[in-house]
Amino acid sequence: MRLRIRLSLILLCVAVLGSANLFGQATATGTIQGTVVDKSQAVVSGAQVVATFKATGITRIATTNDTGSYRFDFVPAGTYQIKVAKQGFASVVQTTEVLVGQSAAVNVILEPGAATEVVEVTSTAPLVDITKTGVSQDITPREVAQLPLVGRDAANLAYLVPGVKAADSYDPTKNRYAILSINGSDGRNVNTTINGVDNKDNTVGGAVMQMPLEAVQEFQISTQRFSAENGRSQGAAINMITKSGTNNYHG
Repeated sequence: MRLRIRLSLILLCVAVLGSANLFGQATATGTIQGTVVDKSQAVVSGAQVVATFKATGITRIATTNDTGSYRFDFVPAGTYQIKVAKQGFASVVQTTEVLVGQSAAVNVILEPGAATEVVEVTSTAPLVDITKTGVSQDITPREVAQLPLVGRDAANLAYLVPGVKAADSYDPTKNRYAILSINGSDGRNVNTTINGVDNKDNTVGGAVMQMPLEAVQEFQISTQRFSAENGRSQGAAINMITKSGTNNYHG
């Protein structure tokens, strides 16, 4: 009986910790996906796709399926170099930026040529994420770094999003914290996460911990129709990620 109880507790801990890890990955990362075709628009299966995270050099490898599609889930937000190679075609290299909570579409057209040839493609990120139905806006790393802020409070950048305004805190000790009213709400029904970890004050609403601006990389505010991964709220969801290390030296 004792052994069964111990095994049950171990399984329960594994299930709880595992689900928390998946929740954190889903809300603090992005997705890279696309389709590889040839010059005649026929799909190319079996092509090797290598995604390299420029900040650290970490790579992930995938192979296109029978429909010419590939997908990288749970990738950290940042800039990636996508290289597609297939025997009989020239390799294609394309750079894309992945924002938190978004899906970056990188579609590639392979041209006949030697494998040693490399074609670099320059493109801009689309204004609309056509793979999701949610209504959201990203506060990009460029905006966090360059826009002037009174008090250096990163949450004040949320006022750039339509439908967001300041609201009074129910806790007088948190008046300096940004309590956000979204779409006319009182600010208590906003779910906030930092790197996928819960940061919501379930008693009075708002954030439990306010991050200094220098520590914030970017964040996303989902105001309507957001997916189940941003649940625990009927009002809105804020996904914030902090800066991480790179291979560059700083001093």
